[in-house]
Amino acid sequence: MKLIRCWSWVIPGLLLGLSSAQAADLSEQDEWLIKAEIKQLVDTYAMSRDNLDAVAYANTFTENGTLIIGGQPYTGRDVLQARVEGANQASIGMHMMSTSEITVIDENNATGIHYATVYGAIPGEDHAEGDPVEIAGFVTQGKYFDNYERTDEGWRISERRFERIYRQSR
Repeated sequence: MKLIRCWSWVIPGLLLGLSSAQAADLSEQDEWLIKAEIKQLVDTYAMSRDNLDAVAYANTFTENGTLIIGGQPYTGRDVLQARVEGANQASIGMHMMSTSEITVIDENNATGIHYATVYGAIPGEDHAEGDPVEIAGFVTQGKYFDNYERTDEGWRISERRFERIYRQSR
């Protein structure tokens, strides 16, 4: 039993050491550049979703990328694009992406955790274009857990899972 407990600590340590060694092959400048490119990708995801730009939104993912929301997976750019195209076109939403932690695994792979607060308009409230939109508060707050891959198109999300931490009170 002691041997099993010992190996349960050793194996993860070795795996962490291997991923750190791979990332160590990159220069500090290369690692910062990767992190900046991924942060821009995360911002593009939020902006394209908020502006209902379905094509740009889907293109933040790899060809077979997956988004998991509420345990429901959406896989492939065509499915992701259709998800945004099917959204209420009159709705207004805003993702506020804040605290981020990006871990570079190697020159072609990385992971990330990003905090998000999503605001939305009060349903049924009319407003003139350009006027501030009335909200009752945030819709949801949570964390995105991401896997990234460098593709011929640049960095893309291969998997993104949203875990809701807070929701709007009813």
